[in-house]
Amino acid sequence: MTGAILLATSLGCAAPLPNQLSSGNGLTATPTPIQASYNSKTNRPTTKTATISVEGEKTPITLRLYDQYSNLFTTYFPDKEFLAEGSSSGEGTGARFIANFGGSKNENAYVHIAFLNNLKTLQQLKSFVNAKNGLIASNKWRVVDRTQKVPYAWAKEKIVFSKGKSIVGNVYLGQQNGKVFYVITNYPVEYGDGFSPRADLILQNLQVGSVQ
Repeated sequence: MTGAILLATSLGCAAPLPNQLSSGNGLTATPTPIQASYNSKTNRPTTKTATISVEGEKTPITLRLYDQYSNLFTTYFPDKEFLAEGSSSGEGTGARFIANFGGSKNENAYVHIAFLNNLKTLQQLKSFVNAKNGLIASNKWRVVDRTQKVPYAWAKEKIVFSKGKSIVGNVYLGQQNGKVFYVITNYPVEYGDGFSPRADLILQNLQVGSVQ
């Protein structure tokens, strides 16, 4: 199946799919890269620059527009350091931005944006994430903190999690322009200083629905 990723079929999928990534994401299996179309249908430029601060040092960075599913969402990502993989089926649509620092792809370091077709309200999204057999439980994440103070206009809640001693991340519950969705950041602890500010650029630039 070229250019597609099978999506989980149940809200309460407790067990990861057989070929699901060990880090877990609750949505995709057997990722297949898609050549993203950068011929933007939005008013957003194809590329732009930003500045990140890593260990006190400011570094300029070039961002590329991701608009594979521009009717649903767009964002920008550091295409020199992340690989973009899109997925869409009857169950939903999403994209994953996988760290590729120094040309070394790490499946355990990613930003995952997911829209499931059967999640229509924020309450349904919360149930999907927090249920006994929901996203958090099925991935065996341990909740460290929850907050509704999140610096993104689309985010309604941030759930901080850890998995073992080596993996940390966040689940963001999103709602914008009539769409509900979730975003996962997942990365090894040692990636924190470099990964977090770059992932933040993807989240800062996320626009959903009719936003231009």
